[in-house]
Amino acid sequence: MMKRPTFHWLMVPALLIAPGLAQSVGPSGLIDGRIDSISEQVERRAEALVERKVAERTRERMVNADELPEQLQGQLSELLPVRTRNGETAFYEALQRDGSRAVARQWLITATADELVQLRRPGVTILEQRELEGLGLTVVRFQVRPDIDSRAALEKLLPELSERLDRNHIYSPQSRAAGAVPNGPQQPIASLCSDPVRVGMVDTLISDEHSAFDQASIIQKPFLTMANQPGELTAPRAHGTAVASVLMGQLGAQSRARLPHATLFNASVFYEGSGATSGATLAHLLEGLNWLAEQKTSVINISLTGPDNRILAAAIKSLQKQGPILVAAVGNEGPAAPPLYPAAYEGVIGVTAVDNAGALYRWANRGNHVAFAARGVDVPVAHTNGGLVRDSGTSLAAPVVAALLACSLPRMSKEQAIQALIDHAEDLGDKGRDPGFGHGFLDDQSERFRNPPAE
Repeated sequence: MMKRPTFHWLMVPALLIAPGLAQSVGPSGLIDGRIDSISEQVERRAEALVERKVAERTRERMVNADELPEQLQGQLSELLPVRTRNGETAFYEALQRDGSRAVARQWLITATADELVQLRRPGVTILEQRELEGLGLTVVRFQVRPDIDSRAALEKLLPELSERLDRNHIYSPQSRAAGAVPNGPQQPIASLCSDPVRVGMVDTLISDEHSAFDQASIIQKPFLTMANQPGELTAPRAHGTAVASVLMGQLGAQSRARLPHATLFNASVFYEGSGATSGATLAHLLEGLNWLAEQKTSVINISLTGPDNRILAAAIKSLQKQGPILVAAVGNEGPAAPPLYPAAYEGVIGVTAVDNAGALYRWANRGNHVAFAARGVDVPVAHTNGGLVRDSGTSLAAPVVAALLACSLPRMSKEQAIQALIDHAEDLGDKGRDPGFGHGFLDDQSERFRNPPAE
């Protein structure tokens, strides 16, 4: 999921379409001491206007009824096609009642070879079986008839397996570029350590030809094929490029990479959807996590969110047993939104974003799963077309914490590394750990986070 758009550039047009607000403007500017209130109203109206336009464009890209298989035509208003690079429809995104997205009528289950017999029922079609040895899981992806496309129906059909199945949910990235980096000096970034650490991430592809990565060691592997479909899904690049540039990119002549001697293993799991949307199916996310488990990384950055899912929970638990610390963005759905996953799973380090003044990012999720806050508002990041842009979101705060942990682990245990961050965190919200800032703000550019070079 991407962050909410920034609307300051829309404020003048919004005034033109909001005559009731324009009447309060006089020769000397806004009067009656209501500038803050009026600005908020204008921003809300502008925001609603842009969101309506986005919705209209999305509807324009929806398929006509005659493009759909007959059994899906009744769900037209909730479906969007996802196509391969050669234009073939790979699957349909389906909006669920809880607001989450999933591949239409597709489910995943962890099962043994003997248990697969139970899936051979009328209305159930097995699409593929994956041995995810790095996670220690065997995952089966299957499709069901529309009349049994619910948990209640599958619990009746497969009572012995119902606790180990869930939808093939779709997960979303957690940032979006906000604009060009202004001219002038930027706050320099210093390296955190010179250790040859191994760090993983699941994201979009990275534009590793960008000059920010001239000295970086990046190994990528895409997971965008569909076992039951020809062709490959289209891979976006913007989000992964931005996240990787925070983690280990050199952003300007006066800055250094946070992890200059790291090797970054990137599992590309996001596909390009309709319009400006993108997503990662759970099936592809599991494949990416499985590959990262085999790379023996010390930290894995996960700047994506989505719903709770039994299969994802099992994969996260398996990864945690193997050793790497999992760092995840808490999400950009807003302060009143429910917890998002995997950040909300026990043991995952959930990270929120703050600006340079230490104020929480306005769209950041909150909750008891927030562990730390780091800079993630209007930060410079690498753009896929070259140069830098300003970006915001919890996606960009998570790699800061991932880098801090990666630098600590050569010298400390996992427990000691996490405790060290707790000890050094600046308490910004309510005293002690709170739902907004977690344990507090981690200023990775503070001297207390500098590690001596590895001997």
